[in-house]
Amino acid sequence: MKPKHKHTILTTLRILLGLVFLASGIGKLISGSEAQYLVELLATKFYWLIEYSSLIVILTSVAELVIALFLLWGRQLKGALGGALLMLVGFSSVLSYFYLQGMNVENCGCFGALGFASGLEVTLLRNALLITCIIGAGLLIHSAND
Repeated sequence: MKPKHKHTILTTLRILLGLVFLASGIGKLISGSEAQYLVELLATKFYWLIEYSSLIVILTSVAELVIALFLLWGRQLKGALGGALLMLVGFSSVLSYFYLQGMNVENCGCFGALGFASGLEVTLLRNALLITCIIGAGLLIHSAND
């Protein structure tokens, strides 16, 4: 692939991912009640989470905003992509646990006040697509360094 095409694809992927993380972080800071509900639901398994559910949602939102900043700025891309991948794998693990337990979760709370409400199946598919984009961007960065 030509370097120009690699650059265009990488730029598109990082801006797309940056906007997703920006929307998610801002939405949860405005209203994180659905996300907090999922943390509290997880607290039925890990009891100590209940005390920190609000803090967990706030820190998650701030982390998403930091990742969005680096992705949109185009700096520290490896770290930003790594952080985005870790967050999505973590979120997907929790949602997969709920799905396998047969829990009925109407809204993942991923985007807080901004809506985009979706059930577990749609959210897991969206996360799989985002993870694929992150891996693709990482491969493009790696191939550009060779």
